[in-house]
Amino acid sequence: MTRQKKTRKAGPLAQPKTPRDARATDAASKGKKKGKGQAPGQRHSSAKVLQQSKTKGDEKDPRHGSRRKVALVMTPEQELKQLQEDTKLQLLAERFENDESLTAEEQSYLDEKSERYEQLIAKLGYELDEEWDDEES
Repeated sequence: MTRQKKTRKAGPLAQPKTPRDARATDAASKGKKKGKGQAPGQRHSSAKVLQQSKTKGDEKDPRHGSRRKVALVMTPEQELKQLQEDTKLQLLAERFENDESLTAEEQSYLDEKSERYEQLIAKLGYELDEEWDDEES
């Protein structure tokens, strides 16, 4: 079998070429391709559109919690009141008065808080109850 040279001519097996006029109308009938992603020009969009989007975001504040200022340092009166209302300290003091045994942690907590209580009383100029002095001696 002899070899045949390839040609560019459209033979009976190839599809016939369509004229350019027909091809242009096919593309126009399909319409514009829909793109993906955001519309271009976000930086340069009008200020009115940006203001409208900001007003919607301003209605709800993303931050949680209260914005009230909190005092970071307690006054001696506040600290004394806190020590007097400390339930853990009261329970440990009752157990100590009843001669119950306390763990090392509980004993150190009781000693630390009672010492601070005495310092605050002295600083504020209050006098301890007579019972308190008798128990200490």
